[in-house]
Amino acid sequence: MSGSKNEPIEPYVKLEHRMMDTAAWTSLSDGAVWLYCELRKQYDKKKGGDSHLELPFSKVRWRMSKGTYARRIKELCEKGFFRQVEPGEFPHKPAAYAVCQDYIEVSKRIVKTQGREAIKLGEAKKPQSRNNLQNLIGKRPWEKA
Repeated sequence: MSGSKNEPIEPYVKLEHRMMDTAAWTSLSDGAVWLYCELRKQYDKKKGGDSHLELPFSKVRWRMSKGTYARRIKELCEKGFFRQVEPGEFPHKPAAYAVCQDYIEVSKRIVKTQGREAIKLGEAKKPQSRNNLQNLIGKRPWEKA
């Protein structure tokens, strides 16, 4: 058995398999995936949980520039993983984001606009030979809904 019931539970970021199997997640840049995890780490039940996440630039400046930070946040919002609930006031108050499930609709749209067209529109990365967009059609749980 593990430790006693009084031991504190280590915080973690939950990444659901069904989310990671979507075309929207696959199309994210590496920086956006890292930023997704960092933003989800800001979960605080007292501040509103998943409906109010704030990540000041000062916490990620060691990893990326201001411009990159802004592009990655925008990418996460455009792909449907977050939506902005409060605008920020740089440098004093960061913007607040809420977790959303719009990535399912974005994924369906990405799969509909396949191949070169999706890549040209910036909705997908250039696929690897074993993991191209054609192979994603009909094999993901969210497509059957």
